[in-house]
Amino acid sequence: MLLPDAAEHLDVQTGSSGTWMIDISKNLAEKEDVDLAVACIYGSEYKKFEHKGITYYLLPGTGKNMLSYTKSYEKLWKKINDDFKPDIVHLHGTEYSHGLSYLRMCPDVKSVVSIQGILTRIKDVDFGGIPLKEFIFNRTLKQNLHLNGEIELHFIHKKNAKYEQEILRRVKYINGVSTWDTSLCKSINPKLKCFKLEYNLRESFYSSSKWDIEKIEKYSIFTNPGGVPLKGLHNLLLAISLIKNKYPEIKVYVPGMSGGNGKLALTSAYAKYIDKLIKKHGLEKNVVFLGRLKESEMVERMLKSHVVVIPSAIEGASLVLREGMYLGCPCIATFRGGMADFISDKVDGYLYDFQEYPYLAARLEELFDNPELCKSLSKKAIEKTEKAHDRKANTDSYINMYNDIYDEGNER
Repeated sequence: MLLPDAAEHLDVQTGSSGTWMIDISKNLAEKEDVDLAVACIYGSEYKKFEHKGITYYLLPGTGKNMLSYTKSYEKLWKKINDDFKPDIVHLHGTEYSHGLSYLRMCPDVKSVVSIQGILTRIKDVDFGGIPLKEFIFNRTLKQNLHLNGEIELHFIHKKNAKYEQEILRRVKYINGVSTWDTSLCKSINPKLKCFKLEYNLRESFYSSSKWDIEKIEKYSIFTNPGGVPLKGLHNLLLAISLIKNKYPEIKVYVPGMSGGNGKLALTSAYAKYIDKLIKKHGLEKNVVFLGRLKESEMVERMLKSHVVVIPSAIEGASLVLREGMYLGCPCIATFRGGMADFISDKVDGYLYDFQEYPYLAARLEELFDNPELCKSLSKKAIEKTEKAHDRKANTDSYINMYNDIYDEGNER
């Protein structure tokens, strides 16, 4: 991810992933005893520049370069490493191979990996419980021409899971946010030293007002971006179909999957499957596709929502869930991945099993019919997440982790 400050400096657009790195990088750069460099894949040529106390290195390439091992990055990583001479390298994520090319070229630098998604498990739930035939018969012309559909992505995940496992075997340290991610990583490399660190949210969530049931759009649901099957949008729609007659005005707001006109863009087999599901259950007036949302728009939509639902087949630490709970939105999430570390069932949210959409429907009914329950979950969620996402405490935790790693000497 190209951080927003760097993108502004270059007068270019940046993506919406990896947003947890924004605040922590700013805070680290402000520390007098920290020299910070950020390297990422972006653009058509190698670049180095400094901006707001951070040295940036851009390796040429796109997302496609990250989906396969790009050998040309090896020399660039060596060049960057010799130029900046880092004491510690912090790799964010194991899903892509560019971090591996660094580790292969600079094996003696102390490195820690932040765990995001874990392909070793993601590859097993890529299709979200949907029969494979749906991804064969619903393929778009573009997917056939470019061979970039859900089936191809599944095979890429299987291949990159091997790179991921090599990354985890090469490093000595990881930082995770849940019992799930740390335990899974240690099953790959039992010698790993695990730090459990929380992350900071985006600026707009810290400055926002909190959720207020008097200001919501009743029976409205906000969910995570649903463009791939493992995010579970199909199961959420099945749950909605069970209670639509009781709440005819119910609406699900889905980030992404649209050009911003409220309609579903049929750009993938999964999108076509969702379209058929909507028509089959008569949900045409109950689902709104929002397209890409700005940070402020995300906050605004969450505050208006009656409930936030994370219906994923796997989640390490859902950013939408953590942001929703921080605002005080009543939240429901699947009991998958790290979700059980973030929601205490029936205390500050609800948990349910991924495919049990009737159970999800029942929980939605409880929240829709019980304002006091919503207020209670909201209060408890705020109490929990304000501690978890304390900006100063989290920055200090990062510094302490780096000091611990540095103090262990010059070993990898």
